[in-house]
Formats: sequence, C-alpha cells, structure tokens
Amino acid sequence: MKRLGFESKSNLAKSQLIGRSTVTKFFQSKPIQLDSFKRICQALKLDWREIAGIAEENQSERLTRNDGSSLELLEGVEQGQAPRRKVTVIDKQSKTIKASIVLEGDIDSVENFKFIQSIVRNYSGDSINIIDIQPGSIRLIVEGSPEDIERLRSRIESGELKELSGFPVQDIEILSERSEDDQNNELDSKWRLVEEIASRRAVGRDWRGVDLSDADLSGADLSGADLRGADLSDADLSRANLRGANLRGADLIGADLSDADLSDAKLSFAILRVAKLSRAKLLMGDKLSRANLSRANLSGANLIRAELIGANLSDANLRGADLSGAKLSSAEVQNALFGNNSGINPLMKLDLIKRGAIFEDSFPGDSSKTLTPSKR
Repeated sequence: MKRLGFESKSNLAKSQLIGRSTVTKFFQSKPIQLDSFKRICQALKLDWREIAGIAEENQSERLTRNDGSSLELLEGVEQGQAPRRKVTVIDKQSKTIKASIVLEGDIDSVENFKFIQSIVRNYSGDSINIIDIQPGSIRLIVEGSPEDIERLRSRIESGELKELSGFPVQDIEILSERSEDDQNNELDSKWRLVEEIASRRAVGRDWRGVDLSDADLSGADLSGADLRGADLSDADLSRANLRGANLRGADLIGADLSDADLSDAKLSFAILRVAKLSRAKLLMGDKLSRANLSRANLSGANLIRAELIGANLSDANLRGADLSGAKLSSAEVQNALFGNNSGINPLMKLDLIKRGAIFEDSFPGDSSKTLTPSKR
C-alpha cells in the first residue's frame, strides 16, 4: 500500500473521503456498501469483483492490481492472506426506484408522515421510505425496491389501496428506472457532493434525501443544512458543525458525531442507533423526540433542555451527559447506562431506574454504586 502513496489506513480513508471505520471494515472483510467497496478497491488498484469473491474460486489467491502486479497489504496483513475470504458488500443503490403518490388533503404533522409510511409498507414492503413531502395536493415521494414499488402501484391502481390515514389517493407515478450507467453516474455524483461539502461549500444547502453514507465529513460545516431523510449511516461527522441543521428522519446509524455541534439541530425521528455522540453539543432545547438512539454512545454529551420525549435510549451510554432541563418522559431507557449526570435529581433517578435504566453512581446515602431496576 505504501507503494501507492498511502502511509496508513487513515491516510487511505482521508484521501478517498471515506470514513476511517469503513476502511477498517474493508480490511476486516466486514460488510460495507458497494460504492465504498469499489472506491477503496480502485484506490488500491484492485479488482473489486475478485476481492468480493465474485471471480472464479480457482483463481490465484494473491491480490492483484488491475495492471497485473501484486499488492502487499499493510499493517501485518500478509500478501495473499485475505483475498479468498468472501467479502460482503451492501448495494443499496442498485435496487431502488422512486415513485410519486398524490393525495387529497394537507399533512401538517410529522406523526402523520410516519404513520402513512407504516401503512404504505404494510401494503407494499419494508423497503419503502418516504423521502420527501411536497405541499399543495399532497405529493409523497417514496423510494423502495422495484418489487415493492410495483406492488404498491398495482394495489393503488386496482383500488385495493384507496386512502392513506384518511387521505384519498389520487394517483401514483413511477419516477425513475435505474440502469447500471445511471447508478455509476449517481455514485460519481455522490462522491463529488462529499468533496463539495468537505471543501466548505455546505452551509444552509438543501440536501434532502441525499446519500452521504460512509463519507468522511469530519470537521465539515453543515450548519443550517436541510438533511431531512438523508443517509448518513456510518459517516464520520466528528467535530462537524451541524448547528441548526434539519436532520429529521435522517439515517445516522453507526455515524460518528463525537464532538459535533448539534445545537438547535432538528433530530425528531432520526435514527441514531449505534451512533457515537461523545461530547456532542445539543443545546437550547434540541428536539430528539422519538429519535432512535438505541446503543448510541452519548457519554459526556451536552443534552441541556433536550427534548427526548418518546426517544429510544435503550442500551445507550449516557454516562457523564448533562441532562439539565432535559425532557425524558415516555423515553425508552431499558438498560440505558447513566452515571455522574448533571440535571438528574433523586426522584428522576428513581423513576428512570423503575423504567429499566442503570446508574453507575450514587447520591449521598446510597448504599451501592450501581443501581439497577429490581426484578419482580
């Protein structure tokens, strides 16, 4: 790898604008998205099909570059050690199309949006996502697998699905069919967008529903950006400025938001499962209502006055987080780990413990350092 100008995995990740964790997964033969997999292979001058185990099994076990020469992997990985381990790639781009559904009425709440999405999935399939809502005669832009979109169209056109949550369905139209050339062009567009954001041209922009998964956006200025429904899964957003950004419904699964500024950001219904938010700043009553923060690392996060009503905090790490004035009513806190939290009084602590939370500190007079819910 040094022969190609990469001193380390971190250097490789930075040069390709890919998150460090994604590059690590690549070398560990763990599942990553196809576009990221191809990009890494291209940088290393590797045949991605061979590395993914698509090539014939009886081919040489040595990693080969596209020019036919061999490549020595770095940091203790011996030549020929990894190639025949089948690598799983996740191709989320090649199997989705979009459709427009026109409804009568007016959607004026996010609750309706989520409920309608669940109804659509019941009639078509779990791959369906509502990625945009346009006003007037309500126009829902949905995305999903070709099979699920076709099933949805069939049920609407046959009259089986006549309304969604009380809103009469007027029409459905397929917006795009994705050819392989279209997919490649879109993937190129994705990484051009990542480069644009990394070069400080992102403030206040409208990027609803864009794919920024696996991207290295560490330190990027995304303040005021509209990222509703965006795919930021496994992205590196550490130290990013997301002040005032709209992340409602965004996919932030596995994203690194350590030391990020999320002040005044809108995170309702965002999916932050397994995300890292250590020392992140969420100030001035940030709304995390019904956000999925299960298994998220929120240790040391500033959650002053954060609205966590109905949020999923199960198995999350909240040790050292400042919860002064935070609203935790109806939040799911089963096995959530608390400790040394500002803003948690004895009554709140007892209530959280009854709801399944675990505390690793104690108030004066407590007989133990770890308090867990009692078993009935």
